Amino acid sequence: MSKELEYKIVTTKHGQTGYVSLGNGQPLVMLVGYSGNLLHWNSELIYRLAEKFTVYLPDNRRVGLSESNNDLSMDGLAQDVVDFIEALRLNKPLLCGWSMGGIIAQALAYERADLISGMVLIASQPDYSYTLGGLHTLVRNLREHPGRENREKLTELFFSELPSIEFRKYLAKSILHIAGYVYPYNEHAQQLQDHAVKNWLQQAEQLEQLSMPVLITTARNDMVTKPEASWYLHAKLTSSKLISYPTGGHFFMHKYAVELADEIISYTFRL
Repeated sequence: MSKELEYKIVTTKHGQTGYVSLGNGQPLVMLVGYSGNLLHWNSELIYRLAEKFTVYLPDNRRVGLSESNNDLSMDGLAQDVVDFIEALRLNKPLLCGWSMGGIIAQALAYERADLISGMVLIASQPDYSYTLGGLHTLVRNLREHPGRENREKLTELFFSELPSIEFRKYLAKSILHIAGYVYPYNEHAQQLQDHAVKNWLQQAEQLEQLSMPVLITTARNDMVTKPEASWYLHAKLTSSKLISYPTGGHFFMHKYAVELADEIISYTFRL
């Protein structure tokens, strides 16, 4: 079992960010996706990465203890991350974004490419036109009516199947242990994220201008983000590498935790 981590707060230029950090080495900032909090990360993935990086896991605005007065948009969420990096004085961190977290990473890179050394995009997309329907409604239904039926519907969507009993046991064991961390996704966070993704459009020309190294990872059976999104990103990002896993759905990191961590480590340390 992994040790209990400390949930910390850093005061930023425009607010504050709640986060967890662990490990030693080059800074790696990991951005969780739509409807996510820090308990969505896989501990096996995180601890493997922490062998080579200092890993930072910030909460998105209005989740946990993160809040700011930046713009209510994807650019504003990206500015939150800029503020976090600057507040901790991180030197050229690698930015890893999962799903919507990958869109936040791209928005940051368009404006402040100088601030980061590269990106890792996990099950991400250039914008939400690549997201299959029903996600937002299922998230809202589960938040408002947290019963078994709604939970199972969302679980099946995220994994592209209903996980076995054995795999559910693994998932329960792989949750990060964070002291005092009881921060479920709330309606205020969903309002902000719904607005941000709705108003963020594809930035093809800006993608083509990004010269930083980017590792793109996807699962071919993802039912949340169309796998074509990763192919598109790979075509537009000239210094990118694409890895496609056969199964696992939108939450494939839980099925390939060690493999994904090793791919990130290997790709980064070859640069």
